[in-house]
Amino acid sequence: MKKILIVNNNMKVGGVQKSLLNLLWAISDQYDITLCLFSETGDYISQLPKQVKVYSVCSLFRYLGISQSECHRLYDKLLRGCLATFCRILGRPFVIRLMLCSQKQIPEKYDVAISYLQNGNRRSFYGGVNEFVLSKVHATRKIAYLHCDYSRCGANFSSNNKLYKQFDCIAACSDGCRHSFLATIPELQEKCITARNFHRYDEIRRLAADSPVKYTPNRFHLLVVGRLAHEKAVDRAIRAAAHEIEHGINLELHIVGDGMMRDDLRQLATELGIQDFVFFHGEQENPYRYMVNADLLLLTSHHEAAPMVIEEAYALGIPVLSTQTTSSEEMVVARGGGWVCANSQSALNATLEKILGNEKELKAVRSTLRNVSIGNQLAMEQFALLTGDQYAETANKTG
Repeated sequence: MKKILIVNNNMKVGGVQKSLLNLLWAISDQYDITLCLFSETGDYISQLPKQVKVYSVCSLFRYLGISQSECHRLYDKLLRGCLATFCRILGRPFVIRLMLCSQKQIPEKYDVAISYLQNGNRRSFYGGVNEFVLSKVHATRKIAYLHCDYSRCGANFSSNNKLYKQFDCIAACSDGCRHSFLATIPELQEKCITARNFHRYDEIRRLAADSPVKYTPNRFHLLVVGRLAHEKAVDRAIRAAAHEIEHGINLELHIVGDGMMRDDLRQLATELGIQDFVFFHGEQENPYRYMVNADLLLLTSHHEAAPMVIEEAYALGIPVLSTQTTSSEEMVVARGGGWVCANSQSALNATLEKILGNEKELKAVRSTLRNVSIGNQLAMEQFALLTGDQYAETANKTG
């Protein structure tokens, strides 16, 4: 049984962490897995498979796993604050060099070491997992995962690009993410393959059936699920809802998730006069009970990688309307699961109006979703490819 070390910042609620949790559930019976976290925190910690060994670091890297508000001691607040300030002024590469000096080499040797989190922009206090795996882990093969649109997320800069050249393999979570990465670093064509996210489909359906939300009858119910952050552009969903209501369409917009934009989004709904039709449900341990009876899932982001919520919606038979992003065509249009519009407010408004004006077509997409292929077989084959010896020969076939 191969020994695999997977390194991540934490197990808080988020797309990367959920993807990692699903991966662990899918492979924990087939590999000897150790999960190394910068901080052993997050709601997903309690959901990890029992056979996965978990430990957290004691070095300066621990500050990349927690927020400033999570630092309870004054010493930690000051030190993390200083590191974040240095990052903004001098750049993350400088700060990571300091952190590496505080971290001992991991004594055990592994067959495979996986960096599960990519770096952010050069001055963001985020990431560091790639450097940790490259410098402090003994492994026969080292793999870096990509859960981003590399050309647009701010990660495309010289010192970061050089890191990927040191890995044996790069695993992009969709074909679109792979193409975005290779457009930036084409010389890594033979190293970069697609490794799709795993999903716990039975668990999604089980949770959806647990006290499903019953919405107001005789209205369309639109749903947004995700972080309330700038790049998610949830304000577009609110503006689109206001546009449809103004044109006589009876609807409600339900927003599941939390984040720094929450108060601004509430204020926007009030300014547009639709506060009675927009419902903020906050972060939910079980978002699927809100999803199962929705009519349409909206993804309105400026840029995205491969949103896990799309596959979750398909598992529950919910059509999707997404703005044009890295993976939207392959995940939505190619599978007949919904619509993709240009990445603008006007395109979103027009497309949503067309969808809600043709309920017959909306029902037809729902019917199509009953026949959409859903499963983890391809993801499992791709992961096996990552951990094997023949990834270079079949990289192009998987992308």
